[in-house]
Amino acid sequence: MNCEVFSLSPLRCEPFQVKEVLRAVLHTVLFSRTLGVVRPRDVDSELFDLTYATCGDPRVERSVEDRLDALIVWLQKQQQQQQQQQQQNGGTPKPANAELQAQVCLSFYEKRDKGGWFGRQEERLYWEQWRVPLEIFAGETVGMAEREQKSMELQDMLQGAMQHVVGLVNERKDHIPPVVSADVVSFPYEITLPGETESTFGTLKRMMLHSTPPSMLT
Repeated sequence: MNCEVFSLSPLRCEPFQVKEVLRAVLHTVLFSRTLGVVRPRDVDSELFDLTYATCGDPRVERSVEDRLDALIVWLQKQQQQQQQQQQQNGGTPKPANAELQAQVCLSFYEKRDKGGWFGRQEERLYWEQWRVPLEIFAGETVGMAEREQKSMELQDMLQGAMQHVVGLVNERKDHIPPVVSADVVSFPYEITLPGETESTFGTLKRMMLHSTPPSMLT
């Protein structure tokens, strides 16, 4: 099974914008891969002048929020580590998270039963992955006018990213596995965060074992 990997362009944002940026992108992908009968819900962004659609399933929305909450915890730890390192080096404390790169991955997979020495086990066959890179900076490090300009640029980039997702979804369909049930809202998926080394390694290992090398798109 081929695994398609879609890498979006980096989105440069402030820490307080991270969750809203990822909400728009992740829900756009999830809605585009919706199965069966759904009741889509349009969401007006809390920070940007744009609207994105969700598949309307509370379980999907809750799973996204849980992962975004975990990402914020990771981000806060990175901020604390930066401040501690500055203090240890005897430097003047600067705004935390002056420059930080992170990547969030949304991967779709199939569940298959596999026989083994200890009975049947479930394995995951990954067929699509979306990579969303972030460049996070502290807004306090720039002037107010520049900060507003960067926010407008981010809005344009975010809108472009959502349109790019829709375009790729409509173009690349051959790798999608057959739908076996109309009762489910979404293909099985997982959201991988930075710092989750074991999970990421496991994902890549399973992809290497059960698929041909992924084709890269930018």
